[in-house]
Amino acid sequence: MSSFRMLGLVWTAVAALAQTAYAANATFFPTTNMTDTAGNSIQAHGGAILQGNDSAWYWFGEDKTGETNSGHFIGVNCYTSTDFAAWDHVASVLSPVAGTNISNDSVVERPKVLYNDKNDEYVMWFHSDNSSYGTAMVGVATSKTIDGQYSWRGSFKPFGNDSRDMTVWKDPDDGTAYLIFATNNNADLEIASLDDDYYNVSEGLYTFPKVYWEAPGVFKIDGTFYLLYSRQDGWTPTDNMYMSASSMSGPWSAPALLSPAGTYAYLTQNAYDITITGCESTTYLYYGDHWDASFLGSSTYAFYPVIYNGTGLSLHSTDGWTLDATSGTWSDLPYTTVTAAASTTANTTLVPCDDGCAGGLAANMTSAQTFSFTWNGAAGQKVLSLQYVFVGPKNAFQHVGATVDGVAIEGSALIETTRNTTISQASPLPATLAEGSEVVLTLLDYNGDEVLIEGVKVYDDR
Repeated sequence: MSSFRMLGLVWTAVAALAQTAYAANATFFPTTNMTDTAGNSIQAHGGAILQGNDSAWYWFGEDKTGETNSGHFIGVNCYTSTDFAAWDHVASVLSPVAGTNISNDSVVERPKVLYNDKNDEYVMWFHSDNSSYGTAMVGVATSKTIDGQYSWRGSFKPFGNDSRDMTVWKDPDDGTAYLIFATNNNADLEIASLDDDYYNVSEGLYTFPKVYWEAPGVFKIDGTFYLLYSRQDGWTPTDNMYMSASSMSGPWSAPALLSPAGTYAYLTQNAYDITITGCESTTYLYYGDHWDASFLGSSTYAFYPVIYNGTGLSLHSTDGWTLDATSGTWSDLPYTTVTAAASTTANTTLVPCDDGCAGGLAANMTSAQTFSFTWNGAAGQKVLSLQYVFVGPKNAFQHVGATVDGVAIEGSALIETTRNTTISQASPLPATLAEGSEVVLTLLDYNGDEVLIEGVKVYDDR
């Protein structure tokens, strides 16, 4: 792994504070490298978060520590939190079993866990495959406790059909559980009900033919079902969509965008959709993966509020926000904007932006051309949200590092290419600033593709 990729994995206590600084409130800076209470990078990719019978939250996901690509099963991790802010690592709750469909050289992806009331047990479903993605099955494992060791029950093809990207979801009103899975060589998306034990599929309910969709997820709001998904394009983010229906068996409405076209769900892919019912309000929470296709272990996460307007959904665009999981309320965090036009960046580096950016100019970054500014606000721990446009080939990444008063900070901002759009994206970078600090942003692994930094939003990491 290159030193630049390692920079994306190494975060100081500043980065940990970026997730936990609000005590009982959870603070989110989307696509940060989140850390657990021990300071280790959270490894819970493609996962699910559910509330246990003890009211605590449990986060399950793929451990991809050190992984550069797929096809190597390390384990399914479990983390727990009482407030969505501080996450304790519990254990790897599903581990490889030699000589089986979940051996170390198998694929175990998108683990989802449901509580089965009938058997008083927790049931985990996942995409079960071989390293070439040729067996295309679902796998099932069970545990009597939510954070206990899950015993693999087997892997199979639902209704004898192949299954790759998938999710399971339980209706909170009647307890019916559903499997939603890509099938027919990834061309179709199918919805099926599960049996009473949640061990197998029961009945096929609806098929979307020849759509090539993946990353499904479900909300149920005011009696209406909302099915989220993304288009297939490998590990590359695509626009996430949704449809609605009065029943999981359809008919389903026409697809609608979850965020503006070309934002690609702010460079993420839907992993799981969570309803947080608090004592004051209800928050609909989108949990997405920001995949780094070449170094999957360094992929990060993004949490966004989902806005329900009475008839449809939209992903709230925010670089920093806070959630009170007890009350079910959330709000955006305040920030100070430093535009390229108002920065100390050399005038010869500035070019007009064509997407209506604040200040009207952007810094054309190269290995020699930097973005710089003087911080005139209060001293303290901050999160610098880089506003950028980086158009190029699929799955291309650049790392942006920073010096503060001439001293390099640990970590880097990971920015990703978009395709056929010049919509500005954002990438966070924790830093400690003093009043009057001189901040310089530099491309660490410039590859010749144009990177435009339009400005920096500076958040207090309180």
